[in-house]
Amino acid sequence: MAVRAKQKNVWLVCGDDAVLVQAKKNELIRRYFKEGAPDPTVFDGTGSFPEYEAALEGQSLFSSDTAVVIQNPFFLKKALKKDDEKPYAAFLEKLRALAPEIFLVMTLDGKPDKRTKAVKQLLDFASLIECDFLKAEDGAQRMEEYLYDRGLRLTADARAYLEEVLSAWSEISVPFLETECDKIILVCGDRKTVGREILEDSLTDYMDQGVFAFFDRLLARDAAAVLEGAPRVFTDPAAILKNTGFLAAQFRRIKMWKELDRAGVPAPEKQALLGMRGTWQMRRLAAQARQVTEREAEDFLLALFRWQYGQRVDGGSGELEDVLLRFCLAGRESRRP
Repeated sequence: MAVRAKQKNVWLVCGDDAVLVQAKKNELIRRYFKEGAPDPTVFDGTGSFPEYEAALEGQSLFSSDTAVVIQNPFFLKKALKKDDEKPYAAFLEKLRALAPEIFLVMTLDGKPDKRTKAVKQLLDFASLIECDFLKAEDGAQRMEEYLYDRGLRLTADARAYLEEVLSAWSEISVPFLETECDKIILVCGDRKTVGREILEDSLTDYMDQGVFAFFDRLLARDAAAVLEGAPRVFTDPAAILKNTGFLAAQFRRIKMWKELDRAGVPAPEKQALLGMRGTWQMRRLAAQARQVTEREAEDFLLALFRWQYGQRVDGGSGELEDVLLRFCLAGRESRRP
């Protein structure tokens, strides 16, 4: 999250993390007025410049404090029309001269186009908060710091497990992580450390989308469990894209492990090449690699690629479950005496 403070009573809060955008908007209003913040006048993607100015001038009979929220204003989404340029300039002058008892916060789902003249003129004086999703590699650190500040410490295997869980997410929301941490704190009670078993019991199924337990069943060639779990893991196009990507990444990592092991690469160098942060992750990957031959990993990756290619080109006629089931059954055949 990036913050740039300029004029204290004019703010733009924007970014892809819509939950965090709304949380920061509410926090700004509460902090500015401290106790007794007025109910804001809200424009939700509507309103004109005269209407905005009228709201900024309006005061209640009981207080001069005024809060105005403009959500997804049209002038931040696209370039202004010629007829809007003068009203917009007058609106900006109004904002520059706002009295201290008047507070304006604009929110935007996504990022404004900072190349447009309207955005450049606004950001010349307005304060800015950009609420982006956390990177996957930063999620575990954020949760660890949140728990540490509240007197809890993650064990090494818990930290490694958390990194593994969050690595499957392309979008990590800060409020979501903090909510999960609050639940973990409640589960821990008087304990001062958080172990892996607590995380496995506490983290909601939708947090890892069941993909980690599903992957373990796939490696174990438990065809019945794989077919039963697939509808819960591959629920919609976004989940299919994310979780097939996770499976492909795991099998590529297993294949790399096999190649590096065959080449006799020393453990520290192997750990660096595989992007592993701790020995616990290395031990877990080694155990996973023992369940799959290099040829099986290659065959699964090729089958998954062919299925994805067919889906992109013509919608495909094959089912993802067929790819998963063939892997399970092929493994069983290769292990027959």
